[in-house]
Amino acid sequence: MMIRSLLVGCLVLVGVFLPATEFLHEQRLSLDGPWRFTTDPTQPEDRWDTLTVPGNWDAQPAYANHRGEGHYQRSISVPTDWAGRRIRLRFEAVYHDAVVRLDGVEIGRHSGGYTPFECDVTARLVPGRPSQLSVVADNRYRRGAWWPWGGISRSVHLIATGDVRIVWQHIRTEPDLKTGSARVVVRYRLANDGPAARSVRLQGTVEGDSASVAAEVLMQPRSTTEVDAETRVDHALLWDFDHPHLYRLSTVLLEGGAAVHQVVDRFGIRRVELVPDGLLLNGERVRLCGFNRVADSRATGATEPEAMVRRDVALMKRANGNLTRLMHHAQAPALLDALDDQGMLIWCEIPIWGRGDPLMSDPADRRPEAWMQAMIDRDYNHPCIIGWSVGNEMEGHFAYTQRMQTFTQALDPHRIVTHVSYTGQRRGIDPAQDPISISPVAMINTYVNGKAVDVVHQRWPGKPIFFSEFGMRQFGNGLEARIDGLEAMFAAATQGHPEVIGVSLWTFNDYRSDYPKTPPSGDRAWGIVDDQRRPKQAYDQVRTLFSPVHRLTVAAGVVRIEPRAPTEVPSFTLRGYRLTWEGGEVAVPDLRPGDPPW
Repeated sequence: MMIRSLLVGCLVLVGVFLPATEFLHEQRLSLDGPWRFTTDPTQPEDRWDTLTVPGNWDAQPAYANHRGEGHYQRSISVPTDWAGRRIRLRFEAVYHDAVVRLDGVEIGRHSGGYTPFECDVTARLVPGRPSQLSVVADNRYRRGAWWPWGGISRSVHLIATGDVRIVWQHIRTEPDLKTGSARVVVRYRLANDGPAARSVRLQGTVEGDSASVAAEVLMQPRSTTEVDAETRVDHALLWDFDHPHLYRLSTVLLEGGAAVHQVVDRFGIRRVELVPDGLLLNGERVRLCGFNRVADSRATGATEPEAMVRRDVALMKRANGNLTRLMHHAQAPALLDALDDQGMLIWCEIPIWGRGDPLMSDPADRRPEAWMQAMIDRDYNHPCIIGWSVGNEMEGHFAYTQRMQTFTQALDPHRIVTHVSYTGQRRGIDPAQDPISISPVAMINTYVNGKAVDVVHQRWPGKPIFFSEFGMRQFGNGLEARIDGLEAMFAAATQGHPEVIGVSLWTFNDYRSDYPKTPPSGDRAWGIVDDQRRPKQAYDQVRTLFSPVHRLTVAAGVVRIEPRAPTEVPSFTLRGYRLTWEGGEVAVPDLRPGDPPW
């Protein structure tokens, strides 16, 4: 349960966090920990360094500026009781290009620094006998202004299962806002890696509810199968940013009546709709604010430790962040879990960025499709994700955007699919030839001048507008730094524009970069917190700007709360809030935009 309190404009979060995805009836062996490492593989092995996985080599002083290949090695051995099991080697993320070898033989390659990949090593590992595992990671691929942190960024596991298993379960919900019930549709992907056909049964249960799903499946040998099933939750508790209720679906794969595999996933029941000039969440029009956040820390690189991401999300929520395009790549699973737990709507994006991106101009290069597929496969069940973006600040991009939006919509027809425009507010463009014309929402980045909204609205009247990046300039990394002129720009971009559904500030945090105009510190000083997550004065400045109420005053022992007007950003109904002070608290009645002061 989440509790929201108004404490002189402060948002306080209390929560219980549960694992987002669990696999049962399988064995896992973690390969995290010390690996041998070098940037020069011609060196004798006794001169190799030792680095911890997960980790980024450029978070270490000796390799802080290394661009190129990093070579990892370690010995691995699987238990003798894994004999006869199907064994996979799984990397959660390696930045950016990876070559994997086992006992000197290449067993896999992967391009893409933010999504997982696997290698079947059943035929190459003998239980009880050591083998040498090596990984070559290359961080020379880069996009945008963020630092290309190199190495094995997330966990590595060996996984043992039977021949048949559940690859994933994708859970989609359709709440009936009138009756309070919700249809729950589940698509399963199953794998049979064995040489014979197998007859199996799926049995799924929504934990804490009587809803269940079941399906009988005949699986062909050495194949994957997808099957749909559905159920209904009669008294659905809806997920939203203030009340992020989560359910768990536990599905067992049975063969001959015995459980051979099981997966448990969390999901939320919520409805997101774009309407002309608006965004509806569970039937209510909302206008929301948030932050871009760069996956970056001098201490931990881009490894995203769970404690750090949970602290970051709590800081963003305390500053009234509820809707955001966080960053230009697939987010860390721990971050998505925290967003689900604490309540924040996000757009997820693949790393296609800027004018002239060769992956945008070459339709024969299918990496964008592969990255989108991997992101959706892994992240589908997160209620925090309301849409997918096919790229950021592109130019000459109509054909690419059309192709990728069509591809992505086929993968997930039930979420918003869009892109971030670089051209929508430019002079002299033909609106019919700009991909905003084929996108359900105009996502634009604007700096210094908030008048871009006038141009975009005039060209595409009736289309909702979201400021995926909004800011002024780098304003300093000292804790006293403020964003001069932000309030005036915010007013120019939002007042009198009901089509603006939200604003995402660039950025939440300072981040390492070697992009032009980066200060001598090596950190781009856009953040309302610094690299160590210490709030600047800008943090309280923005928290006030993004406050869910127009004004909260205390005078002569009387507290007065003035709700936002429906035309303001942000604006939404405050439900379940409490006013707290030293020594007491009181429930606040539901306050809707436009209500009189309470």
